[in-house]
Amino acid sequence: MDTEFASFPIYFYGYDDIETFCLSQREKLAQENVGLILGILRGGAMPALMLSQMLGIPVDFIHYDRQEAKAEINNRKVFDLVNACIEEGKRILLVDDVAGVGYTLANCYDYLLSFVQDESLIRVLTLVHHVNSRTQADYCKDCSSVHAILPWERYVTSRQCVDDFVKAEAALIDDQRYKKILAIDDSSYPLNLKQEWRVDCRLEFQGDSQSILGAIQTIGPEEIYCNNESLISALLNDFPFSIVYKTINNKRYRITACDS
Repeated sequence: MDTEFASFPIYFYGYDDIETFCLSQREKLAQENVGLILGILRGGAMPALMLSQMLGIPVDFIHYDRQEAKAEINNRKVFDLVNACIEEGKRILLVDDVAGVGYTLANCYDYLLSFVQDESLIRVLTLVHHVNSRTQADYCKDCSSVHAILPWERYVTSRQCVDDFVKAEAALIDDQRYKKILAIDDSSYPLNLKQEWRVDCRLEFQGDSQSILGAIQTIGPEEIYCNNESLISALLNDFPFSIVYKTINNKRYRITACDS
């Protein structure tokens, strides 16, 4: 499996860059006679919404279950818009954040093609494109020479990479696996998490801040639940790109550096 891009120089692809890229493609897309924009959740949501506003075109979303490798449109009214595009010869723009080595974009494209049944009516736009991408994007920013990190990505190992390793029957050692949501259990400051607040990994804090910060560094979580005030301050300092939540009376509150 080709993952050499992970060792390339880091390129922080910010929201201003995303807006600039979308604006740069607006005139070309207008000439394409696009009638509907479909963003792939979650990464394609932001650029899809931006483009919808810029072009004045309806937008909706494709849900993708990575575990099942299944794409689905939940809003049945979208199929009426798709049929209208087919009848009027308008194109449908499929939008995702990354055209990389993963299967998400390829599977979503095949799903869309299964009922559009005409490749000429589908265009693909991605914020990031790699030279070894499984799907060729019509509109993209070539990031083959850098490791692009988008605002909603955290740390270095994404679920997409994990999916690829699994599909290729390659092994990842446990401390390289990406844990999206982490809960830090502390008997003095219990979390009392609701069942619907899904947690991928739990750590028990027993007073050794350096040890638990090192464990968090290995896990690389996107979101962290913690009720210990002193530990929260350390988390905000050491992991500024993670989202930290504190739970109070069965409600969760996002904590920022300004609150600490």
